[in-house]
Amino acid sequence: MRARNPFASARRVLFLAAPLLLGLPLAAGAAEADSVTGSITVEGKTYNLEHVYARRQPNPSEKTQTVLVVLMTDKDVPKSVLDDKYRLELTDLARDGKFHGISVTIGLDKKPTGTGWTYAKELGGAIVNRADQHTFEPARFDDLRVEGKLSGRGSFGADKWEYTAAFKATPSAMK
Repeated sequence: MRARNPFASARRVLFLAAPLLLGLPLAAGAAEADSVTGSITVEGKTYNLEHVYARRQPNPSEKTQTVLVVLMTDKDVPKSVLDDKYRLELTDLARDGKFHGISVTIGLDKKPTGTGWTYAKELGGAIVNRADQHTFEPARFDDLRVEGKLSGRGSFGADKWEYTAAFKATPSAMK
């Protein structure tokens, strides 16, 4: 007859529970990936939105306030362009047909504010758009995560655009 080890049961339980115990902090701390689903139509051509970038920055008209700028695009945008304070190169990239997208500024009141941009080769690069041309339905809006639905439509002269998208993003701070 084999002698019973009093610690064998405890070791078995610990062996089975260890992966769960070790996995919990990883799962709790894992950030959800940024995502967007939707499309933008410019001059009758539709592009699927596949990338979203969000950053907090000072409000251009009220320096003591912060706004959130959400940029949704059909193609990836270089990090160097995203990190640029003014993002002026976005217009050149759009003019060259390297991406299509929409940029919307959202105030802390969770409403579109100021001006945004529609980027497309069909528009000669970019056109400015107004806050009242966008709607935002927030699902989450805090320092750690922004989620919701954005949509809008407008024209600039004869140029027409419209979009609808649902997105989830972790905002970065402007560098």
